[in-house]
Amino acid sequence: MKRIRSRLLKARSFLSVKTYKHPMIFVISMMVVLNIIILCIAALIALGIDDTFDGFIDAFANGSLKWMLTPNAILQITNPNLLILAVTVLIIGMILFTGTIIALTTNAIKEYFQKKKSGSGKIYLDNHIVILNWNNKVPELVADLLHVDDKEMQVVILSDMDKTFAEKQILNALHKAKHDDKELSNINVLVKNGSPLLYRDLDEVSIENANSILIMNKDMHQDVIKNMSKSDLNVIKIILGLGQIKFQYDPPIVAEIKRIETKQKILTMAEVVKTLHEHKIMPICFDRRLGQIIAQTIINPKMEDVYLSLFSFDDSEIYMVENMTFDYGVTHLTHAIPVTQYGNHLFVLSLNDKTATKQDQTEIKPLEIKLYRSVKPSNLDVYIIGDNNKLSFIMESFQEYESLYTSEFKAEFISADNISQIVNKLNETDKPATIVLLSDEHQELESLDANVIENLIYLQGNIKRQNINIIVELLDPQNDHIIKDFDIENTIISNKIISLLLSKLALYKETAPFYENLLTIRSDTTGKDDQNIFITSVKEYLKDGLPLRFESAKQFVSSMYYSSKKTYIPIGIIQKEELKILEGNLTRLEEIELREEDQLVLFKI
Repeated sequence: MKRIRSRLLKARSFLSVKTYKHPMIFVISMMVVLNIIILCIAALIALGIDDTFDGFIDAFANGSLKWMLTPNAILQITNPNLLILAVTVLIIGMILFTGTIIALTTNAIKEYFQKKKSGSGKIYLDNHIVILNWNNKVPELVADLLHVDDKEMQVVILSDMDKTFAEKQILNALHKAKHDDKELSNINVLVKNGSPLLYRDLDEVSIENANSILIMNKDMHQDVIKNMSKSDLNVIKIILGLGQIKFQYDPPIVAEIKRIETKQKILTMAEVVKTLHEHKIMPICFDRRLGQIIAQTIINPKMEDVYLSLFSFDDSEIYMVENMTFDYGVTHLTHAIPVTQYGNHLFVLSLNDKTATKQDQTEIKPLEIKLYRSVKPSNLDVYIIGDNNKLSFIMESFQEYESLYTSEFKAEFISADNISQIVNKLNETDKPATIVLLSDEHQELESLDANVIENLIYLQGNIKRQNINIIVELLDPQNDHIIKDFDIENTIISNKIISLLLSKLALYKETAPFYENLLTIRSDTTGKDDQNIFITSVKEYLKDGLPLRFESAKQFVSSMYYSSKKTYIPIGIIQKEELKILEGNLTRLEEIELREEDQLVLFKI
């Protein structure tokens, strides 16, 4: 008895496991078995009430089974009792078998739609961009990719973020960028719920066929060990997981990190871990980059506009031209401005990669212009209110600038608790000053920039002078329109700048050395500030009488380049507070006039 009971329990356990693992197969199997039993019983009954059947097999094949599969067969039955039995079998078959199949099919279709709606299931893609993890930089990144000319984009986002929420954020960013239907048709954005740490989820976004991979930082600031945040550890784990994958297109892996120390850890890891040797891994400490950009924007408020123009695909951007010297590019390129030499290759500023190489052998004679020896450095009193991970990099950039250009900065950090004291101090003097409000990056997503808005309201209500410039850093681009009506010099949207730079590194990995040096005041290789952007007043840079006229942008560029003894090259002009980056056909006869009130955007070579 115990043995029988044990076998029954074992059988029940087996059925329970199979039911849980394959419920649909189990239900269909049970329905088939149940229908066979009913057909067998019906065949036995038919054999008893109608002696025209030759036996059980005949009663089963030409009786019960035929009635269920061919309902019209019951019309030929003359025996009333047999007709009742046939109708009963038909009804039971319709309920148990046909009804079950319809229900299961409907449920399968419903599950399929739910699966697609939730972002489950494998997406078969090729030559696409994969974004791993989600933060509030992703929507701006996707919106900027729409500016890539003549290039259809496939972008898939894999994260644990709710798919509906992520899609709404992306649509909002696209709406703000005011893209038309033609531009929107050039990009397909797919959001998939999953973990970048799981190979199965990576496989479901066709990771092996990606042409670019972006690992976004989850902005978790808690330290797990000394000099490593929780979010940086997550990035390291993802990189190690990607090492196991055999990529088809050798994609660059751009990783956003929070701590500068993590960069060296990842570079070391790329050298010692065998599976990472063949991968192009670019860890970028964007807080350091932003600290440098904020410092340069403090020095000249128009600097942010220049960077946004350089980083955005909406205007001219940086491309690499192979095997070309700087002087040859200045003389012969018609749609591009050389900005720096890197080995045998030339980095140029142009509208797209096709115009970057256009050239003409016709030489345009440059004008001889008398210039002052160098661009004058700035001297500022700066008060920084608010503390985040960029503060140390801002102060570091100021120190480098002061060391290189013997320029004095009085940069002072002010606690938010002491904001009233600095306001009183500023109201008692007439000396110009700049106030920088840094956003607290440790706030929850919906509370980002709260401290900036609060401090801005206080400053605007209590500062009584007109020569105080206020520069505001925002983390959430959606807050930009909220503070537009405040009297502020600049709004630095940190996450927008990061997302734009990310898109450049992902699509044009060969430009990474350019951006690395551009955003560093002191070069790691030369020890000099050999690649930097300056904005200077025309009257403080040109000795010649003004206004000064050039017949074309090409003549303007070459004249300024050779007159500065190949030290500076212009990339733009600011006239009536509006930035104009030089682009398009530079040889076209279109007069450029420089006036005293204008400013030049110069690139130091």
